[in-house]
Amino acid sequence: MANKLVSLAQWQAIRVTGEDAKKYLNSQLTCDVEALAENRASFACHCDAKGKVWSQFYLIVLKDQILLFQHQSSIEKSLSELKKFSVFSKVEIIADAKPLQFFALLGANQSTSQHQVSPQGSAYRVAMCDNIELIITESASDAQSISALDAEENTGDFEQALSAAVIPFITDLHQNTYVPQMLNAHALKGISFKKGCYLGQETVARMRYRGGCKKASFAFSANNQVITGSDIEVALGDNWRRSGEVILSTYDAQTNQTRGIAVMPIDSDISAQYRVKDDSSLQVQLSALPYSLDYEESK
Repeated sequence: MANKLVSLAQWQAIRVTGEDAKKYLNSQLTCDVEALAENRASFACHCDAKGKVWSQFYLIVLKDQILLFQHQSSIEKSLSELKKFSVFSKVEIIADAKPLQFFALLGANQSTSQHQVSPQGSAYRVAMCDNIELIITESASDAQSISALDAEENTGDFEQALSAAVIPFITDLHQNTYVPQMLNAHALKGISFKKGCYLGQETVARMRYRGGCKKASFAFSANNQVITGSDIEVALGDNWRRSGEVILSTYDAQTNQTRGIAVMPIDSDISAQYRVKDDSSLQVQLSALPYSLDYEESK
C-alpha cells in the first residue's frame, strides 16, 4: 500500500486522567495497564461482569493522560459503564480527547517498534501494526507536516487496513455481544492472564483454561456490498447453515468490493463456500489469519 494520510472523523478516544488513572483502569480492563510505561500502547477490552465486550480499543499512555481509542459509536455506552465505579477513585473520565485529533498513516515503514508512542513536538506518532500508524495532534497541519502528505477524509481506507490486519474494533451494533477472545484480543496481546481482578475476568479466564471459546474473528472480502451486521452462511452439501456475523465492513464503490471482519467458528475452513444469508449473489471469501490464535504461556 502506498503511503496515505487519513483523517479519522468517525473515531475518537475516551480520555482518562487523575492520580488513580492506571490503578482504576487496571480494575476495569483486560490488559495490564499498570505494567505499561509512559509512551506505550496496547490493545484492550472493556467488558461487563459476564465478560461481554462494551468496547475493544487501543489504549495509549501519554505523559498526563490515557487515551482509549475506538470507534466513535462505541464510546457513549462504554463511557457510561466505565464511570460506574469511579466515584471512590481519583480519576476523571471524559467522553472524548478533544482538542486532539486522530489521523492514520497507512502503508508506512515503521520507524519505531510496535506499540511505541513517539512524541514529535506537540504531536504523537503511534505504531499500531506494520502498516498502520496513528498520528495524534491538535492540528491537521501538524499531521500533514509529520507525514508529508495531505489528509484524506476516506475513513474506509483505515477500516480496510484494520480488516487486512484483522484488528476487530466494534461499533455500537455489537456491544455486549462477544467475549474478548472472539475478537482475537488475546492474539493482539490485549489480555493479561496474570494481573489482578477486573470486570469479566472469570469468563475471560474460563474461555482460556476450559476451552470455552468456539469463535474467532476473520478477515473477508466480497465482490459486492456487504453491510455490518449481515449473517454469513456456509455451504453444507446442497444446504446452507448460519456460520457467523459481519462486525466491520467497508465498501469501495469504484471496485465494487467489500472488505471486512466477521466473527466465525474458530475452526472455519477458509476454502469453504460462504455467502451472505439467503443471497447466493453475495459470495464471501475468508482469509487466513496473519497471526496465531494460540495463547502465549508467558502471558
